[in-house]
Amino acid sequence: MSYKVIKFGGSNLQSANDFGRCAEIVRKYDVPCIIVVSAFFEVTDHLKHAALEASDSGNFPEIFIDEFSEACFEQIRANIEDDISVRQAESEVRVLLDKLAHLFRGIHAIKELPPTIYDSILSFGERISAVILNAVIRSKGLETSLSLPEQFGLITDGEFGAASILLKESSKKIRGHFKRNQYYVVPGFYGISEEGKITLLGRGGSDYSAAALAGLLNADSLDIWKDVNGFQTGDPKTVNDPRTIKYLSYNEAAELSYFGARILHPRTVEPLQPKNIPVRIFNIASSSDSPDTVISSDPCKDLPAPKSITFSRHFSVLKLKGPGVGIKPGVLAQVAGIMDTAGVNISSVFTSQTAICFLLQGSDLAKAGEAIKSEAPSMISEVEAISDIALVALVGEGITKKRGVAARAFQAVASENINVEIIAAGASTAAVYFVVKEDDCDRAVKATHSYFFSEHLHQDSYQHSGLTSVVL
Repeated sequence: MSYKVIKFGGSNLQSANDFGRCAEIVRKYDVPCIIVVSAFFEVTDHLKHAALEASDSGNFPEIFIDEFSEACFEQIRANIEDDISVRQAESEVRVLLDKLAHLFRGIHAIKELPPTIYDSILSFGERISAVILNAVIRSKGLETSLSLPEQFGLITDGEFGAASILLKESSKKIRGHFKRNQYYVVPGFYGISEEGKITLLGRGGSDYSAAALAGLLNADSLDIWKDVNGFQTGDPKTVNDPRTIKYLSYNEAAELSYFGARILHPRTVEPLQPKNIPVRIFNIASSSDSPDTVISSDPCKDLPAPKSITFSRHFSVLKLKGPGVGIKPGVLAQVAGIMDTAGVNISSVFTSQTAICFLLQGSDLAKAGEAIKSEAPSMISEVEAISDIALVALVGEGITKKRGVAARAFQAVASENINVEIIAAGASTAAVYFVVKEDDCDRAVKATHSYFFSEHLHQDSYQHSGLTSVVL
């Protein structure tokens, strides 16, 4: 049986009638669909705050429970007309709310928040959204059923907070589960460890859930519904007149997501690329039935590079200094091992004879610094943590082969009197990125976007580059 997988994000679930709007979109599909849904808008943040409050202060979040319950029932009453169906949906949601309250009572009693309980609490946003959407679709006369990751076996590696989906293990059960010619509604954002524990897939993980299902079921496509016009040449909140990008390769979409574009979870393309399953991004507010952006293995490579510019303020640099530290055999491997033991992911590495610079997520900087200071090789004389930086990435297939791109980026930021701290290319054929001071980020992005995407491009800067980049 051939399926389409549809995903609705939390930004699609803000107002009282949004569940009904999603149900109407589902009705337009003329093939069996699996609908993956996120928590409705900002619920995950509220669940996180309530859990931490209960753990830190020992206060039971009674007000939050009451307000959340009323918000859920309001969504049901706004989108379902039949009284019997309303009562049935409210009863289904109340079961979940009681389980959630039970977990809060547990952490209220012990004044601790174990990772397994934390992940379980945060999953309730998606679980309740799925129950409501399933009830709304059912009220439209469509045959649908709720299907949970713990039922069909979306198996993860068991890492709490940011788990990876084990596709081989998941495939053993999943095909036998989705076998009826109907709609299925699935809560995103979490999977199940091999021990049966709920494990979250990281922020934005519902995209990753949906992609895994699409890959495991050999779906025709993964259709993601957003409240924006797909991928654009730059963040509309930062740059002037960004353009929508009609076609992207899997690599381009992954790089844009990793470096800061918040359209997709960075791992969304992983389960899809080997099977060439396209991702189609739609704007839920658009009157058009055509996708804004299509991600596939055929991204129209004749388009100019870069296709887009993105940025992130969430990176940091840990600089290790010492004579010959960058060329001494074994030092890099030893330091990488220390960071791995500390649970720190290294995004990139830059070396010189007297220093090694590690590009890290900002949240890992303190942890990495402490680990290195306690176990660093003897030849490291100084450890410097740099947190006030931002990373700007230029993304497009073949960008590293395009002559003059680095020069043009330098020229753009130099025109704003901005200093580039680091520039790197070569780790991916689809990305070139550079690091600037955080205070300079917006100006650097605007200037670079203008240089590459304005009506009057500065073609002369392509002619020659006396600049070199770090090749990783």
